Amino acid sequence: MRTRIIALVTTLVFTITMLISWVASRESAAQLEANIGETSANKAYHMVDKLNRSMDARIKEVKLLLGLKDGQSGGQLTRDQLEYLQRNYDVVSWLGITDTQGTVVAATGGILEGQSIAQRPVFTEGRQALWIGDVHDAVLLSQLLPNPTGEPIQFVDIAAPLEDASGAFSGVLAVHLSWEWAARVKDSMFSPALQEQQTDLLLLSEDGTVLLGPPSLRGQALPFTHDKSDPSMPQWSVETWPDGQRYVTGIAHSQGFGDFPGLGWVAISRQPVDAAFAPVARLNELILGTGLLVALLFSIAGWVLAARLIAPLTRLARAADTIQTTQTHGAFTLETGSPEFERLSTSMRDMVERLLDQRQTISRLEDLANTDPLTGLPNRSFLDQYLQHTLAEMERQQHSLIVLMFDLDGFKRVNDTLGHHAGDLLLIEVTQRLKATLRSGDVVARLGGDEFVMIIKSPSVSSATLANDISQRLLTHIAKPVYLPDGQTAQVGCSLGAAIWPQHGHAISQVFQRADAALYQAKHQGKHRLVIYEQPH
Repeated sequence: MRTRIIALVTTLVFTITMLISWVASRESAAQLEANIGETSANKAYHMVDKLNRSMDARIKEVKLLLGLKDGQSGGQLTRDQLEYLQRNYDVVSWLGITDTQGTVVAATGGILEGQSIAQRPVFTEGRQALWIGDVHDAVLLSQLLPNPTGEPIQFVDIAAPLEDASGAFSGVLAVHLSWEWAARVKDSMFSPALQEQQTDLLLLSEDGTVLLGPPSLRGQALPFTHDKSDPSMPQWSVETWPDGQRYVTGIAHSQGFGDFPGLGWVAISRQPVDAAFAPVARLNELILGTGLLVALLFSIAGWVLAARLIAPLTRLARAADTIQTTQTHGAFTLETGSPEFERLSTSMRDMVERLLDQRQTISRLEDLANTDPLTGLPNRSFLDQYLQHTLAEMERQQHSLIVLMFDLDGFKRVNDTLGHHAGDLLLIEVTQRLKATLRSGDVVARLGGDEFVMIIKSPSVSSATLANDISQRLLTHIAKPVYLPDGQTAQVGCSLGAAIWPQHGHAISQVFQRADAALYQAKHQGKHRLVIYEQPH
């Protein structure tokens, strides 16, 4: 009977220890995998957002060209003027003006002058209204433009109708943008860390054909199916790709930006499952290995020591049963009846402390997944979680949330002149100033680069006033000089855009978009200022 009791107690200690280790490993692995997947989805979102913004800039440039044409005394741009414009916009491969019949009357390099493009979409669509064509291979220009790489030339087309002084249709302004700019945008996102993680970034057309990505995949259609119930939100899943390998796949759909309505592009970030989830495997091994070692040690100690006295060991077994609920070593009291039991009870308490240390390690890993490594500020992943419960709280209190987006004016100049290390030191100093400006209960997060967002809780009646007050403090603090090592000094400003939930939108994603639009307006108006979004009348 005594032997059976000893065996039962020993088995119980072993089982409980391993169960706690297994539960801890599963919970931490699931959370860490979700964080890794969300990070992959956010990479895809950043890429498609950069492309949307770049296309918006290109469209505004075409509108500027239309304005230049209207300002010509003769009412028409010449070849020399088109070539001058082309030299100042390095993404433009070809610029041309047609007459009303579709014949090119002026073009960069004289290419296609005198030839008809009346059957090309750039004329048939462009004569109706401002038109944006998706990526396509060059047809008429494939043999006429320089092509040192020998690879197929691809364009994105923008066209717009021209009018004479009387307002009558006089031709089409046709612009062929080199698709190389998109490749440069993608390459700019490849940090050394992404390369080490074997991460690929791809861009797909609306029908799923790969436009940008590894050469082996270009032109292929990817059959992945994703939940499109809310295409405005980045998503992720584990997918099997055409090469037979499984990848953590983040996906973000283009929603357009500004004047660019979007062409249905889809950005994808992929990383081999083994590489992406390597931290999960290491964490599982650590937790389970430590749990197994501790369980074996206690089984041996329990068997030997329980042979002398059953009662103290029974008390210790009962204490072990409470670990999962108490989660504190206080559940174990020292047994002082003999030196052996005293040591055993001490060891069991130490075991609980180690398990709690493991839980704290898991918590620290979760903090790392939600924190920007350079500045220590919360990142987009943390912000998404924060907004989920904060919006419900604000709705109950009938209060508002101010979304204050801002970036640093002149930061690129600091990087270019003083180096990226100086830029990193500047960002760290700006972070300290942001924390000094932040009120208790509000949050500031780094979205990437020199882009930040501050979430401010506010009574609805005073939101605009509070946004102005905080923005003025930010403008003052950030504009102060930053003293760097070796006697160097840097100085930046900031531009701010604000939108208020729920006054400017019931969906928080819509409020973010409007705050971003207000930020663009602040930059357009001269930078170093706040613009609060205004509802159109």
